[in-house]
Amino acid sequence: MPLDRTSLPPLATLQAFCAIARTGGFGKAAQELHLTQTAISHQIAQLEEWVGARLFDRGRRGAVPTALGQRLLPEITRALSGLETALWSARSQATSPSLSLSVTPEFFTQWLSARLPEFYEAYPRVEMRMTVSYRVPDLSPGGTDLAIWLGTAGPEVMSEPFWRDEEFVVCSPELARRLPKRQALRAAPLLSYSGARHTALDWLRWYEQGLALPEDADTAAFTREMQRAIVDGPDYAAFPEMLEACRQGAGFALVRSSLVEDDLERGTLVRCFVESMPAAVNYALNYRPGALDAPAARCFRDWLLASARTP
Repeated sequence: MPLDRTSLPPLATLQAFCAIARTGGFGKAAQELHLTQTAISHQIAQLEEWVGARLFDRGRRGAVPTALGQRLLPEITRALSGLETALWSARSQATSPSLSLSVTPEFFTQWLSARLPEFYEAYPRVEMRMTVSYRVPDLSPGGTDLAIWLGTAGPEVMSEPFWRDEEFVVCSPELARRLPKRQALRAAPLLSYSGARHTALDWLRWYEQGLALPEDADTAAFTREMQRAIVDGPDYAAFPEMLEACRQGAGFALVRSSLVEDDLERGTLVRCFVESMPAAVNYALNYRPGALDAPAARCFRDWLLASARTP
């Protein structure tokens, strides 16, 4: 049935529009919203009829918003986010909901801990039980409700990335000021820490895929030198210790953009090389199907996604 042009489109059509733009495809959006692809296509057809113009270009790259769709997307996203926050906040205040959350140590210390007071202020009745650990979370019924993890935390788990990380090298401002114009990577040690496998940061991968060498460089010799530098560089017990040493000028640290966001803003660390590459895996909110039916879990998910989008 055609939509009534005298009233606003149904909420479901707007949610479908945002899901397609976010995932890049009708099929992925249908999976996220637990609908059939036919239902999603019908909703978008209704919305486009109401607007009077196409909102997506369909092609080999999937569904790409048109110019009009791109203009509408941030406004509709903000409106839906505000509506969801208001409704779930009201629902949470009517009960005393609880939430169990598992989060990796680096993400907790470098990003989440500073922002959690905002969540508690917005949702004071939510009782949070948190585990900070590298252990793969148990997301089965009766286990952890939500987990912030690199990539997917297990089979049959919903995994919702909330940003795309870049990997690059940082150092202290003082060290950056005295770096030579050539071969600057040789000017200081390469720092590492024993839990690096949990952040999927790899100096050799960054060198091989991202570092631009001079045309006259002996690549084989530099690779051997890089391997020695990685082995010989200081190794710290945990990521915060390595980052603090980096702030004090001890050397270079390879990092994810999300884990040094606050340091870069404060100026306690700086990007010292232009080379950067997309992270192999990204932080995502993981949960079992149906977990977001719980008000506390939905509140935290919406707050996390909104906070991650905030510059």
